[in-house]
Amino acid sequence: MTLLELIQQACREMALNVPTAVVSSADPQVVQMYALLNRFGMDLVRQDDWQLLDREFILSTVAVNKSTTLVNGSAQLTVASTTGLSVNWGVDGTGIQPFAQIVSIDSPTQVTLNMPAVQSGTFTLNFAQVQYPLPSDWKKQIPQTEWDRTNRWPLMGPQSPQSWQSFKSGTVYAGPRERFRILGQTIALNPPPPNGQVLSFEYISKAFVTSASGVRKNSFTADDDTALFDDSLMVSGLKVKFKQAKGLDVSFELSEFNILLEQCKAQDRSAPKLNLAPSDRAILLTTDNIQDGNWPAN
Repeated sequence: MTLLELIQQACREMALNVPTAVVSSADPQVVQMYALLNRFGMDLVRQDDWQLLDREFILSTVAVNKSTTLVNGSAQLTVASTTGLSVNWGVDGTGIQPFAQIVSIDSPTQVTLNMPAVQSGTFTLNFAQVQYPLPSDWKKQIPQTEWDRTNRWPLMGPQSPQSWQSFKSGTVYAGPRERFRILGQTIALNPPPPNGQVLSFEYISKAFVTSASGVRKNSFTADDDTALFDDSLMVSGLKVKFKQAKGLDVSFELSEFNILLEQCKAQDRSAPKLNLAPSDRAILLTTDNIQDGNWPAN
């Protein structure tokens, strides 16, 4: 059902006047139902890890070498051009403290770091983006889906604030594996990754609405928008929200909604077959019986 059809259906079931338009309507009751339906959809996104909202995000890391002039004790660096750089970038190399990051772009040729240089001179330094914005429709992460596809390794994390600072500030801070943390609506990485490294993860999208042209959106904005969620669930949820807003008894509607919600959750994905009496069986080629590294010569 479209936005208009959902609200029309709810009005018919509650014996209310049925509108002919929603988004452009000036009727206070229709305006209220429009706002309540959007609010309900946003709340419904949080209810479960819905497979219909499960999306994959793939990013390619960015890094570049730049000739840079340092002054010992100063956090300001001089480069030929700051084009493309931002506060999401880190810097490493001769004269730079580990995990230094840009805090401001001062001019077309100057940046300021969060830590001062420890050596003076002109050196070729590695500038690497270490924080990548999350997708615009990101609601929450699906754990243990974060992978380095270039090296075929899972990313290490999510790191806690304590382990993140321990890694960045401790004695041992190098390693071949990328660590990650969700920080400030970005996925933060360390150590600074090389250019062109492909990373991926899955997340739950908050875009529960689809436009007539197939564009995913975070809310209803047109009468012909449709919801990804079950139509009956949307109508039932709207009725509950509407009656609650009016201070009316919602015992029956809430009971109906809760049953529908559990049914929709159960039917949203397939489930594995569970064996209550498992038995030993031969294990074929798996990580349980193949050694790490190369095969022996004979």
